[in-house]
Amino acid sequence: MFYTSMKWISKIILCFIFRIEVIGIKNFPKTGPVIVAANHTSNYDPVILFSIFNRKIHFLAKKELFQRRIANWFFQKLHAIPVDRQSGIVIRPVRRALKVIENGGVLGIFPEGKRCKNGEIVKPKKGVAFLGVKTGAPVLPVAIIYMDTKKWLRKTVKIVVGPIMYLDELKCSNYTVLAEAVMNRSRELREIHA
Repeated sequence: MFYTSMKWISKIILCFIFRIEVIGIKNFPKTGPVIVAANHTSNYDPVILFSIFNRKIHFLAKKELFQRRIANWFFQKLHAIPVDRQSGIVIRPVRRALKVIENGGVLGIFPEGKRCKNGEIVKPKKGVAFLGVKTGAPVLPVAIIYMDTKKWLRKTVKIVVGPIMYLDELKCSNYTVLAEAVMNRSRELREIHA
């Protein structure tokens, strides 16, 4: 109930801030496990993805967001999974992510591991590849493109949902290479639609 309510509230608020255009929504599977892998340029990214997809998404999120009691309660209600990026200890979030996928759910992940602005390109984290290979779940590359950057309000945001990727079809066991392949697909979608 809380999740659904927040989704509708988010949609209303986002309507005032952005003009959201979704391309390729038919590529988002209606059932079964899927890993949504998107580029990350703004704090709005998870909110936008949360509002446009009609299934519950469990996002991996930095632990710092959960430090205050109210914030912790709020993000737990939204099914976010805290990740400690400083310590490098990922056993607990990985277990939770695997459980989401094994239960046929949707996991949201930003392979860059942080927000990257102004065309900054970073080496993606291996998590998206590990989870995709370990579970056999399809990976859905998504490009989030903020247009009209000089506008304060009603900027156009394009969400481009690419075709599903099955990492085992790439015939590679190197997680770094596979994570790069996912991010490259997202970059290709951005270049085509920007």
